[in-house]
Amino acid sequence: MEENKTYFAPGTTFEGTITAPGDVQVDGEVIGEIVSEGKVSVHKMGDASISARDLELLGAAIKGDLTVRGEVTVDAQSAVQGNIRAASIICAGAVKGNLIASDYVTLGGSARVSGNVSTPAMDMEPGALIRGQMSIGVDPAAKE
Repeated sequence: MEENKTYFAPGTTFEGTITAPGDVQVDGEVIGEIVSEGKVSVHKMGDASISARDLELLGAAIKGDLTVRGEVTVDAQSAVQGNIRAASIICAGAVKGNLIASDYVTLGGSARVSGNVSTPAMDMEPGALIRGQMSIGVDPAAKE
């Protein structure tokens, strides 16, 4: 195991707030909140909000808002019920909530978004679906 990495093994359930100075890998279930200065990689999950430098969802199901300074990746087997706010969002899975990116959003062909998308730039593959409003070409952090 890498130094300064927090790991939750399969079958592990944690309830509460995790505050980690480094990377966090969740193969178990977390109910509560994850706050990390590093990258968070989730392979299962539960009800949790996440704040991190980068976030990778691989076969994860999350109910909670995600706030990421860098990049969020939602693979085709992942589902999010909550808003995602990040510099960049790469989504191939299902999101029921708003996508707000300060740099760009990329939607893969299997992406299913039920919510609004706000980003300066967007790439959308054929087959991707958005049920909501899109604001593209405007920095979502800019004040009107």
